[in-house]
Amino acid sequence: MAAECDGPSMLVGIALHKGMDMGATAYHWTLAMHPQSYDAPIVRTYELINRDDEGRPTAWKTRFSQRPLYGSTKLVGVVHVARVPATEDDLDEFFSAFGPERDDYPTGGRGWTSVGWVMRCIRYLEMSGLVPLRFTDEEIFVRVLQLGVLMEEKRSRGESSAVPRMNL
Repeated sequence: MAAECDGPSMLVGIALHKGMDMGATAYHWTLAMHPQSYDAPIVRTYELINRDDEGRPTAWKTRFSQRPLYGSTKLVGVVHVARVPATEDDLDEFFSAFGPERDDYPTGGRGWTSVGWVMRCIRYLEMSGLVPLRFTDEEIFVRVLQLGVLMEEKRSRGESSAVPRMNL
């Protein structure tokens, strides 16, 4: 991956969606990435899902997409994590290595969820020296949930953009 911020880089955030996850939280988490803005017409998203296109249960699998975030009725917003010194292709390759079939990551006995997978990816970015984090996993989890609630409140008052964004 790119080693310096003066070269290619990508915004990395956690997109929160309502009502899409069968896990233990109120939100389905996906990674969202773009060179300039989460409001762009095409944003890269990386997620862990256990449903097919018709909503039937499946085994956990990763799904990488390119789509707009705005316009989704389920989108709560994006919690911006960092700007990562990497290209789109670098990140595609990086995240494709962390599917749920790899059993070298402890899920704490809870099994996989979208939250656990996103946290895993963020920690691997940190371990690779690409994202400096000052929070524990538990602190990130609580902060992201709190920011999700704040973004929902702002949206309900009409105070948010097409893709609400708050910093981790």
